[in-house]
Amino acid sequence: MLIRLEISNFAVISNAVFEPSNGLNVISGETGAGKSLIVDAISLILGAKANKGFIRTGESEAFVEALFDVSDIHNEVFFSMLEEAGLECEDNTLIISRKISSDGKSIARINGRTVVLSVLREISSFLIDIHGQHDTQKIFDEKSHIDMLDSFAGEPVKELKNTYTNLLNEYKDLIFEIRNLSKSPEYYENRKEYLNFAISEISNADFKNGDEKLLIEKKQALQIKEKFALDLLNANDLINSENEYGSTVSMVSRALDSISKVANLDSTYDDLKNRLSNVYLELESIASDINSEARKLDFSPEEKENIDKRIGQLYELQSKYGNSIEEINDFLGKAKVELNSIEDIKQTLRELKQKRSAKEAELLSIAEKLSNVRAEYGKKLSQLIESELKDLEIPNARFLVNLNRRPKEKYFSSHGIDDISFMFSANIGQDMKKLSDIASGGEASRIMLAIKSILSECDTIPTLIFDEIDTGVSGAASNSIAVKLKGIGRHHQVLCVSHTAQMAAAADNNYSLSKRFENDETKTICLKLDSELKIREVSRLLSGSSSEDSLKLAQSLIDTFA
Repeated sequence: MLIRLEISNFAVISNAVFEPSNGLNVISGETGAGKSLIVDAISLILGAKANKGFIRTGESEAFVEALFDVSDIHNEVFFSMLEEAGLECEDNTLIISRKISSDGKSIARINGRTVVLSVLREISSFLIDIHGQHDTQKIFDEKSHIDMLDSFAGEPVKELKNTYTNLLNEYKDLIFEIRNLSKSPEYYENRKEYLNFAISEISNADFKNGDEKLLIEKKQALQIKEKFALDLLNANDLINSENEYGSTVSMVSRALDSISKVANLDSTYDDLKNRLSNVYLELESIASDINSEARKLDFSPEEKENIDKRIGQLYELQSKYGNSIEEINDFLGKAKVELNSIEDIKQTLRELKQKRSAKEAELLSIAEKLSNVRAEYGKKLSQLIESELKDLEIPNARFLVNLNRRPKEKYFSSHGIDDISFMFSANIGQDMKKLSDIASGGEASRIMLAIKSILSECDTIPTLIFDEIDTGVSGAASNSIAVKLKGIGRHHQVLCVSHTAQMAAAADNNYSLSKRFENDETKTICLKLDSELKIREVSRLLSGSSSEDSLKLAQSLIDTFA
């Protein structure tokens, strides 16, 4: 519920703090003090359009901040919305603020975090519902009537509706499958050709999980072998390859022969001969070792080429059927299943249509039961609202929860097979009309109040605001409205802007707005009234005075609501 509302530089209000409590909170006060501005400020908290005209004259911005206790909200959707918006709800409190700048722009924040208006509207719709004399809320929106009836009916409808929703989803799935399988013959021939090709291509490739890693490891190993082999062969070629002078070994051999001839004639050349002889022997040994190492490497260009082809084949399959071997093989399995289903498409369609007919009959049976329960509770709701309207000084009121069977081609909406609308007539001999066609503000506000009074125990929104809904009604009607609002206050926090003594007398908590003139400025003060001030305010609303007789009459009126 709303714990605190602070308003700054908003129209005639320079600064005001409003702290409502449980039950019925009534705001009254002088004409022009800004009673309805409190509702306008709360509307901003709910995401209403900002207008720079709200900014108090001489100021650069207006500011509104509301503190809510959300401990009584148990709707999972509400908390999911907070989580999706990245909003934390510490100590079960939410602080919502709007700031309007002189350029007409506004900033909305929830718990200090800036949010867009669409998020603000969604979240705040779970906190407060505003009703006024010219109410355009969901009570007068025909699309919402079925939800209100279902809320009134409670568990009997809830159980059937859950069953109906599950069956409807299954029914839609069957229709979707039938539509997919009922495509043109050309489509299926093309699909079969594609599936056969894909199955053949994947099956022939025969990749197993882990093959990609093994292939890459083999390729890397072969690349290393290839490099070693090339370098060894290059060294071997340099040593053994023949050129115009012969190979390196043969040239060293011839050089040794020449040195040996010299050494044989002169022993001083023996050292050169021996050294060159050692070089020759070492070179022959190195050449032999190089050949031996090259043979040990066992490098096969054909094997490398085959692995490259295999990897290329895998990458091609990945580009067509999945990012991994697992996904490719999963595609293969699904392709085989789909191909089998296409091969037997006629039989599959016959079976699906039989299932659809059975599901449709099952769905219709539940929908009929749901319709019957709604009709039963619709009569009860009609009678209760008629009784409430009579209490609200519309003695000849007729109210009807009207169920219309949808055309057969439009059966099975998300709600069932019926469209529901609320009908009303205020006078004998007058045809009943849809609520959306009611013109009288006084009647509309009382109808809204009658419905709210009946549905208040089912309504999950914690705070309800009624803005001068007693305008244009008689004293007796005002008395009845006050009783109804006090009753609603047992299940909700109710805020009511009013100018009638009956409403102020019935209030659990009273607040008065008054104007003060300070330093050539008009300021609005919001004051919570104690019991004595409450009597004086009721007296003022009754007679405009605080005479002894008026005060006694005010006390008497207050006592009637105690």
